[in-house]
Amino acid sequence: MSTASKIKLNMDTKGFIRALGRKGSLLQVAAADAVNETAEEINEIYKDRLKTKQNIKTKFTLNSVKIFRANPIRKSGEPRALSKINAIIGVRKMAKGKKHYLADLEEGSTNRGNPLTLGKVPVPLNTSRTAKSGDRPISGPNRLTKGEPQTLTIGGKPFGTKGDRFTNSKRWGALYAQKRSGYNRIQGDVRKPFFFIGNDNNQGIYKLVGRMFRKIRNLHQTVTRTAAKPHFKKSLRGADERIKKNFVRIAKRKLGRS
Repeated sequence: MSTASKIKLNMDTKGFIRALGRKGSLLQVAAADAVNETAEEINEIYKDRLKTKQNIKTKFTLNSVKIFRANPIRKSGEPRALSKINAIIGVRKMAKGKKHYLADLEEGSTNRGNPLTLGKVPVPLNTSRTAKSGDRPISGPNRLTKGEPQTLTIGGKPFGTKGDRFTNSKRWGALYAQKRSGYNRIQGDVRKPFFFIGNDNNQGIYKLVGRMFRKIRNLHQTVTRTAAKPHFKKSLRGADERIKKNFVRIAKRKLGRS
């Protein structure tokens, strides 16, 4: 966002620019204030869209949206040119420089499986979310960022993955027998996410939820496509008019005309 000449100015706005321009750097200060106030407004509009359209409730996600405020004065003490007075609304990158999922949501993305998830895209189910609701975020222990899913073993050989030579009934029998006191045939912590073949003969990610073993993520596809949902772009609608309106109001106050 900026007060650059790309914004079509009306006569009222031009008049205040001339009046402020005769008072030192007051024009730049008013312009920066107008841009910053508009950035705050758009920031709130964007976050409201995320909460209502995407059901994003977590403070972590919403706090990832940051405003870099416009500064009317250069470090040298000289006032900036109007075209250089900008405020930036951006999303912080995630750990290790990874692109934030809000950016992927805005642009759309292609998700590919990787070796840590058996080459499949791990699609979360409601059983992985808090309150077991699709409107809720992934619960902390079920986030794959906490650690990659484990492959259980029996006698040093993989258990619960393709080629383990178990039938479905024997696989489930061995898994539930693990809960019995003193039974340690399976190596691995079943309270944490692990790979397992369900009754549908498809690989998934499971864990012990309460007293039952539940699938928390599907592993059906090697590639998934997320459609673009440009909530930020839509939040920018009318930004130019907002800047002009805020600028005129701020200019009147600074000129003592309010």
